[in-house]
Amino acid sequence: MSTTHSTAARNAATDAVTALLGAGAKMCFRLAGNIGAPGAIAATLAMSATAFGASANGTATANAITSDTNAAGNASAVATVTLQTSGDVIVIHAAVAASASDVNMSNGLVVAAGDTVSCSSLTYTALGA
Repeated sequence: MSTTHSTAARNAATDAVTALLGAGAKMCFRLAGNIGAPGAIAATLAMSATAFGASANGTATANAITSDTNAAGNASAVATVTLQTSGDVIVIHAAVAASASDVNMSNGLVVAAGDTVSCSSLTYTALGA
């Protein structure tokens, strides 16, 4: 038997994680890395003062995310993304690819200096059903 969670438990877990982001949260596209050593930042997008709305059915949807219109860029491909506090504490670390990943980039994975990087939608789910 696999572990399952009630909708109330999934909502509580998701809301607890997204609340850790606080005001001034950032979405940072990075080169390869992990949560302990996340890699260089290619683009930083500002999240809304309340980064995510309340969870429904275990999933929270991000509020508006501001594009980075002058990305730092890098010659290597973006491989990960972090969601972090205004003080740069990483709360969520996820994979990035062109498709079938945690976060999918539609215009290529290489971000050049001065590029605009945007996020059209973002959801987060802490626990499986």
